[in-house]
Amino acid sequence: MKQKLFKLVALAAAYSAPLIAAAQIQQIGSDSGIIPTGSVGSAYTFGNLLNTGNALLNITASLIVALSVIFIIYGGFTFITSGGDETKVTEARNRIIYGVIGIAIIILAGLIFTFVGSILNTSTTTLAQ
Repeated sequence: MKQKLFKLVALAAAYSAPLIAAAQIQQIGSDSGIIPTGSVGSAYTFGNLLNTGNALLNITASLIVALSVIFIIYGGFTFITSGGDETKVTEARNRIIYGVIGIAIIILAGLIFTFVGSILNTSTTTLAQ
């Protein structure tokens, strides 16, 4: 069982690796780094703080979504191969639900950053860009 789980996780990682590698991190402001820090000599404002938080969210979102998809795929595989065993069906259903909840939390986190930025009239980059 552990060998099958390891093979499944390795296969899912191999399939999700191009998605993670191809992810583009948008440059925010005039910085050349991944996380914006504001230009030299400028004050660090709340808008910059939102942009920093949103950049961190964009970085972690790809990892969390990839893990959630792995949970959903593994839950579906367990559900199909359960053979009617009620405990395996329940475990599979819970894995699928947890994967969907993980994706929903990331979407809501991105919406919260966008919403707070729009209330404060600051420009933040969203997950959709």
